[in-house]
Amino acid sequence: MLEQELASIIKYVLDSSGNPTPYYWNIPQRFAVPAAYFPQPEIDTDRATLNDYSAEYNWYINFFDSTTQGAHERAFKALTAIVSNRREIPLIDTDGRPTGKIFRVSDVKLRTVDDGVVQLTVNFTSYRKYTRKEVPQMQSYEASINGSRYASIEISEAMENALERYLKNPDER
Repeated sequence: MLEQELASIIKYVLDSSGNPTPYYWNIPQRFAVPAAYFPQPEIDTDRATLNDYSAEYNWYINFFDSTTQGAHERAFKALTAIVSNRREIPLIDTDGRPTGKIFRVSDVKLRTVDDGVVQLTVNFTSYRKYTRKEVPQMQSYEASINGSRYASIEISEAMENALERYLKNPDER
């Protein structure tokens, strides 16, 4: 399944670079030029908050043309479109229509990698919610030292309900 941000970048890059032939998985031996190749991005994850994690994407999109200048021209159009739009990419829905929302890429670069091949690097960070597993909730708590009980807490039904609401809707704090 293609993620919404990746699909949005693909559409934005293709539209802004004159719609070269897109390739996504493997490039066939006799591929059409001009072309844009969208391989799988590199992804690095990290903790962001107690409820979220971040995924940093580094995407190396290659533009192919019969000349290096042609490839550079198309890649440069995409880079210019992204930067001049304040690095904001409009999000699209599953039908390819704009949702009215945007996300921002952090960096874009160009470099020539071979004759007729120019690479557009797009970096962005996406934030995702952790998937929470249902776990049994504590109803009482007892602590002891050397077999002697020194603390005991019972969780009331009202407190249990409040905790349940809090855990199910952390955004409504």
